[in-house]
Amino acid sequence: MKHAYLIMAHGNWKILKLLLRLLDYEKNDIFLHIDAKSRNHIPKDILEVVSKSKLVILDSKNIYWADYSIIECELRLLETAKKKGKYSYFHLLSGVDLPIKSAREIYNFFEKSGKNFIGIVPNEVYYSIRRVKFYHLFTHMGSYRSCKLLKGLDRLLEYAQKFIGINRLKSLDWEIIDGWQWFSITQEFCNYLLENIKVIESVFKNTISCDELVLQTLIYNSKYYNTLYDVSDLKNGSMRYIDWTRGKPYTWGQEEYDFDELMSSPYMFARKFDETHMEIVEKIFEEINRRNHYE
Repeated sequence: MKHAYLIMAHGNWKILKLLLRLLDYEKNDIFLHIDAKSRNHIPKDILEVVSKSKLVILDSKNIYWADYSIIECELRLLETAKKKGKYSYFHLLSGVDLPIKSAREIYNFFEKSGKNFIGIVPNEVYYSIRRVKFYHLFTHMGSYRSCKLLKGLDRLLEYAQKFIGINRLKSLDWEIIDGWQWFSITQEFCNYLLENIKVIESVFKNTISCDELVLQTLIYNSKYYNTLYDVSDLKNGSMRYIDWTRGKPYTWGQEEYDFDELMSSPYMFARKFDETHMEIVEKIFEEINRRNHYE
C-alpha cells in the first residue's frame, strides 16, 4: 500500500519545493495545506514539482499558533487522504521539514515496523493538564503569539476559572499527555482518530497548544498505546531529528557539522530548516535526490 504525506506550509517556498521533489515517489501521495494568510504567495508552478505522486492541495484555511485550528487542519488532511486512497501510513510534516533518508528507505522502514511513531512524554504533568482543564479564548487571534497583553489576560482568565471551580476534565477519565506535533501513524490509528473527531473537538477546542496533546492523549488512553515505537525518546519515537537544546527548535545549517550529523542519524526526517540557511537544504537535497535515483 501507499503512504500519504500530509504537509502544513505557510512560506519558505524554496524549501517546500525541494521537500515535494524528495517525496515524489511512486508509493507516496502528497496532501498539502497552505495557510490562508500565505495563499497569495503560493508559487504558480507548485503542481509541476511532482510527477510520480498524486499531489492534492486542500482549500486554504487560517492557522494560528497554539490554536485548535492546527488540529482541525491535521484532521482535515487525514480525512482527505483517507477519502482519496488506501494508505498504510500517514506522515505529518511541516513545509520546513526534509527527509534525511531516501524515499525507498523511508517506505521500507515504516512498512517493516508497523508501529505508530508519535513523540510522547508518557506521564501526566500539570503543565499539560491546565492547557485543557480551563478555557483559553484568545489563541484564534493572530496577535496572540507575540502579544503579552493577550497572554496576560489568558492567565488571568485561567486563575478566575480555577477560583470558581471550572474543570473541563471532571467527567473525562483520561490522562492528558504531552509530546511533539509531527507524526507517522498507521491506517488503523488514523481511523480511530477520525472516528473520534467530535470527542476531540469537545475536549480540545478552546485549549492552548493542543497540537502537542491530541494524538498523545488519545493513543495513551486507548488500546493503541502498545503500538507506539518508542516512548522513552521523543526523537526515536517520532523518527524526527528535532533539536530543542540549541533552539525552539534549532534551525539546521548554523554549524558546519550539521550536515554530517543529520546524515549519520538514524531518523527519517528532520526539522526545521529556513531559507536563510539554504546551503544545508541544497546539500541535503542533492544527497537524498542522488539516493532516490540510484536505489
